[in-house]
Order: sequence, then C-alpha cells, then structure tokens
Amino acid sequence: MSKQVVTVCLPPCEPHEVREALAAAMAPFEYDAQIGRPDEDWQGEWDHWLVDARGWDLAVRPGHEDDPRIIRDEDAPSRPRSLCDGGPKGLLDLDTGRVAAAREAGERWDAWQVFAAGFPPSLPYAHFARRAAEDPGYTQDRVVADFGAQPLIRALDQDPSLEERFTWDPVPWFGEDRAAFVERAEADVLPSFALLTLDGRWLDGSSHQANVRFNAYVDGLPDSTLLVRVMYHS
Repeated sequence: MSKQVVTVCLPPCEPHEVREALAAAMAPFEYDAQIGRPDEDWQGEWDHWLVDARGWDLAVRPGHEDDPRIIRDEDAPSRPRSLCDGGPKGLLDLDTGRVAAAREAGERWDAWQVFAAGFPPSLPYAHFARRAAEDPGYTQDRVVADFGAQPLIRALDQDPSLEERFTWDPVPWFGEDRAAFVERAEADVLPSFALLTLDGRWLDGSSHQANVRFNAYVDGLPDSTLLVRVMYHS
C-alpha cells in the first residue's frame, strides 16, 4: 500500500462544487466499488483520498494568486501563494517549469559532452553486470571494481558535485541525442503518477510514454477545465 498523486480533470464548476465533483469522478475507482466494476477481480485504485499535491504543486499564473477558483489545501499555510493544488487550467502556469527543465537539460547535456571528451570512452555499469550474469567466476566485487576503475567513472567518484550533476552511471543517461534528452526532461515536469481524464479514464504513469501522453492530453484541454492534484492511498 502506498500514497500517490492523481491529477483529476473536471468540467468547469463553482468553487463550492469542486469537492462534490471530485467525489463523483473518483467514486468509480474506490476499492471494491460495487457499481461499474469491469470484472469481479477488479479491486480499484484507492481506499481514501484528499486534495493534496504532495509535492506535485501546480504553479499559479502571476496575478491570479488570490483568485477564489484556485484550489488549495488550507492545511499547508506556509506554501507560497504562487503554488496550489489545482484550479482552472487557464489560471495555472503549466509552461514555465517545463521551459526551465528543457533549458537546464540542454545545458547539462552540453556540459557532459565537454566533460566526457577529456576521458577515454567509458562503458556503462550494465556491461559489467551482464558479464557477471554470464560468468559465475566474475564476481560482484569485480563488477564494482572494473566499472569504477574507468578514468571517467573514477573522476566522477572523486567529485560528489560532478556525480550529482552527471549521475554515477552517466553513459546510458546521456546516451540519447540532445533533442531526445531535452524532450524527456521537459515531459517529466508536469505529470503526476496517474491521470483521471474528463471522460473517466484512469491512466497510470511512471514511464516516458505515459508522461508524453499526460502532457499531450492536458495541453489539449480547454482553459476552463479544472485540474486538481489528489493524493490517494492505494
């Protein structure tokens, strides 16, 4: 059992109607719901929920921080007014974070190319792990030692700031071309673990393909659509 966040899409409604609209949208996915179950083995997605971005805060467009249509968990009074749990799409800033992530990813990819050019080509950790799986005599200690003995990996290991920026196993991480690397980082900003669409589809995430689908769906919604982050226990 765990706590996750679903982004619920709702048709326009008055602020005092949001909780009721959320309850209606979430109801078909309650554990062991008796109505609308696709089959007798289906268990559902949640046993309780509440409005709570749980770290997946949505940004408010500047100038709309005090709009009564903005949805906030009032148990988080220390959160900046520029952040919220939801509201009409047109009042939310869905782009600034994605633009910043794309810019940072491009800068990181460029910096990696410059850094890596100063060392002999390096092999990923998976290369040594595969060898260990095929050769019983090639121990885990050898895997770690041979991977870490590579000059580039050794340089990262000796400088925590470099390892934090480029990861401890950078070859697969930066293996994509620049455009794909940037697109992946940009697509990762907005999605929560799951998406509940206007037409009642619960779409689980946690993959790049799901992130792309999430962004495309939300970007295509009318500005009047409510987007609400809901924390649920599953």
